[in-house]
Amino acid sequence: MRQTTVLTLLLAAVMSVALFFLKYEVTDLEEELNILNKAIVADQEGIHVLKAEWSHLNDVARIKDLASRYLKMKPTQPTQIKSVEELSDQDGDEQAISADKISGKSSRRGSRR
Repeated sequence: MRQTTVLTLLLAAVMSVALFFLKYEVTDLEEELNILNKAIVADQEGIHVLKAEWSHLNDVARIKDLASRYLKMKPTQPTQIKSVEELSDQDGDEQAISADKISGKSSRRGSRR
């Protein structure tokens, strides 16, 4: 009977030590979980702020105001718009020469000039 009593006490001691370590491991994991949850909330708040800032920066009225203030653009006049035929009749040879310079090839039209 002494052997079973000693074995039972030894088993109870081992289980107590195991439960002690398990308790502190669970406590550490809960602290880590709390830290991660706080980090997630902070990231979500940061995303919310960035979305609000993005909405402000992409506001159409704000962009229109900035464009009129800094770009000094004017509406296109109808006389500035040309058709493809007008462009090809006006600068046919000059365009062929400049296109040949860009591509590095010589043109027959450019050599006749």
